[in-house]
Amino acid sequence: MSSNRISALLHLSAVRQALWLLALFSSITLVAWGGTYWFMQREILRNVDARLTARMEAAITAMDAGKALPHPGEDQTASIVTSTEHDGFQSVDIDPPGPDMRFLLQTTEHGRVLLGENTERQQELRDMLAVGMQLSLLATLLATGVAALWMARRGQARLNVVSDGLAEVAQGRLDRRITLEGQDDLSLLATRINATTARLEDAMTQMRVQSSNIAHDLRTPLARLRAQIETSLTAATEQGRPVNPKDLGDALDQIDRITGTFDALLRLAQIESGAGREAFASVDLGKLIEGVAETYGAVVEDMGQKLRVEVEDAAQIRGDYDMLVQLLANLIQNALRHGANEQTITLRVHGLKVCVSDQGPGVPFEEREKVLQTLYQGEATRQGDGFGLGLSLVRAIAELHGADLRLTDGPKGRGLSVCLQFPTLTKLYS
Repeated sequence: MSSNRISALLHLSAVRQALWLLALFSSITLVAWGGTYWFMQREILRNVDARLTARMEAAITAMDAGKALPHPGEDQTASIVTSTEHDGFQSVDIDPPGPDMRFLLQTTEHGRVLLGENTERQQELRDMLAVGMQLSLLATLLATGVAALWMARRGQARLNVVSDGLAEVAQGRLDRRITLEGQDDLSLLATRINATTARLEDAMTQMRVQSSNIAHDLRTPLARLRAQIETSLTAATEQGRPVNPKDLGDALDQIDRITGTFDALLRLAQIESGAGREAFASVDLGKLIEGVAETYGAVVEDMGQKLRVEVEDAAQIRGDYDMLVQLLANLIQNALRHGANEQTITLRVHGLKVCVSDQGPGVPFEEREKVLQTLYQGEATRQGDGFGLGLSLVRAIAELHGADLRLTDGPKGRGLSVCLQFPTLTKLYS
């Protein structure tokens, strides 16, 4: 393997982590097995010393009784010596072909007694243990290293899938989705990336659609404005007639409509950004409904329709009162525009749920998500006065307040009901 290949591998985070874990495992294993070997060797010597001590006590007792030094057993020695060595235990490694010995020298009234025991067998056991540990360590490190590198390679391959997918998304392929097998943190990350990419793709699609809708829907008022100004200019310059105030008024109306559209778009963007949440205060839903009914009841009656209010166990929430008034006003305006003649519009609050229902033709099921999109208008309403911003503002305000917005059939399957379910009763702060 070339040095460049090795350098490339070492730059992979998964490989580096595998090597660090392998080094840590090796260190811990060496310390553990080294401690085991030292403990076993100490225990072997302790047992030999215990036997030598017992033999020395028995020898001294026998000589004190006037007997001779006890005869040593197999692999043991016993003698009276004139050694100048210090009393105590000592190990002697006798050059081949002699065995390894462990001695105990003690000065007594009968002379200096030297007892010994052959420790060659114990040494062989220690050597066998050391060899076994070395082979086991080598096999363990080899197996662990292979497994670690395999896992690192597999993990890096999964990371590469995520990285390649994000690279394609960065190049503009918003339809790219990352597919990972298994149920782990990388799979969860891929799922969240896919959800984010899908939302970004949807946002870009909506932006393109909205740009097209803006161009399409503003074309008519701009054309009318231009025609009115051109007519007035022609009358003033070519025909010598004064400018008709009505034409100027109509032109101003068209300008107001265009300005209102852009103001609504800016307001929608501001709400969707979360602005205003810091100013939330306690809002009584019952009083909110009653205030809206009092303000807009006369408008509804002037349109030849009725406004009914139903309040039951109204709850309190934290929110922006003015935004919620705007939300309900948009729903009432939507009901007036698309509802039936002489219909009854119902404002209902029950606990944390607020609904506005009309008795118009309703909205087909497949259109209910679309009508909440910015500037979306069905073909039946595209030629009307609206620009498809009312329900978009309703959706944005609902999301800002954490409310669940649902469009359903009206009472007895007639008309449309727009309901908001606020998530929880809100604590009142002093």
